[in-house]
Amino acid sequence: MTQTINTIVNARLHGVEGLQSIAIVDGRFNRISLQHGQVESGAGDLDAAGNLVVPPFVEPHIHLDAAMTAGEPRWNQSGTLFEGIECWSERKASLTRDDVIKRAEQTLSLFADNGIQHVRTHVDVTDPTLTGLKAMLEVRERVAATVDLQIVAFPQEGLWSFPQGKELMEESVRLGSGPQARPSG
Repeated sequence: MTQTINTIVNARLHGVEGLQSIAIVDGRFNRISLQHGQVESGAGDLDAAGNLVVPPFVEPHIHLDAAMTAGEPRWNQSGTLFEGIECWSERKASLTRDDVIKRAEQTLSLFADNGIQHVRTHVDVTDPTLTGLKAMLEVRERVAATVDLQIVAFPQEGLWSFPQGKELMEESVRLGSGPQARPSG
């Protein structure tokens, strides 16, 4: 069960002297007040313990469908983008819904633990079954309370050069990829 936080106490803010209390009303920062020394936290308080409080960080470009797959099915020996794409093409043939969800949620958990709250992921849509995309759409709903996840349909092997590339892209958009998209009808 998630605890409702009403106030962040003992917070430091960039460029501001002293410890601060940050009041939260209806899930939004409402008021910042100078504290007179360190205060003890009470019920509904989050004690920042003198740490810096900053806005959440942004990860503008990641491929969560491929996260944590280094060395699978083989290592990129040359270190080039082209060999990396070849390795991914081999790996994506074994994607499953559960595999993508597990790795993506593990990565997003690490992000959240380090202050990243806004993430844009580019998901390969040159898979005829759109396994990665469908899994990431589910992940977006599962993490919505902690992470703002934007999903970009990304034709890794080419929109025009991949069989049914254009149709897969259109299906990806229809399913709900895009900055604020939700599935239609």
